Amino acid sequence: MRSKLKNMIKSGDQFIAGRSGGVVGAIVPWHGAFAGVAPAHIFYAAGTRDLRLGNLACKVAYIPNDADLAFFPILGACQPTELGKPHLGDVELKNARHSMRCRISDTSWSIAYVVLPPGNLPGPGDSGSPLVQDGKVVGLLLSLNMHTWKGIAISAEMIKREMQA
Repeated sequence: MRSKLKNMIKSGDQFIAGRSGGVVGAIVPWHGAFAGVAPAHIFYAAGTRDLRLGNLACKVAYIPNDADLAFFPILGACQPTELGKPHLGDVELKNARHSMRCRISDTSWSIAYVVLPPGNLPGPGDSGSPLVQDGKVVGLLLSLNMHTWKGIAISAEMIKREMQA
């Protein structure tokens, strides 16, 4: 049982796309199965819609016109993500490599602004890292400003909207 759980794909797992990669922000129900969600800019920069997630090969099936999101079906064991609405206050930026405490300073239905801790900013390959608040993923990291220690995350509300498309 332990080895089966170890190989299960979940939010925060890293993937490779071309010569770069990112983080699965969430695993959501999608068209009768499950799909991983990650920032679309990773695939645009890599010049491919193909990715390797653990020992699975996946392909991006949907990129909305108005959101930096990419949905890719996962044809293997995965753990669905519970999504929540972001609110002001403490949040944890969490992926398979590391986690850090930060704070949501402002939010709308589509984005959340995150104040990051000085000294250890997320780096290349951390794009898409889920923001966990009250045990739920409330967004995924898109970008950061190294001079202001602030990041921008797409809200789980936007992910929920695009899941219906």
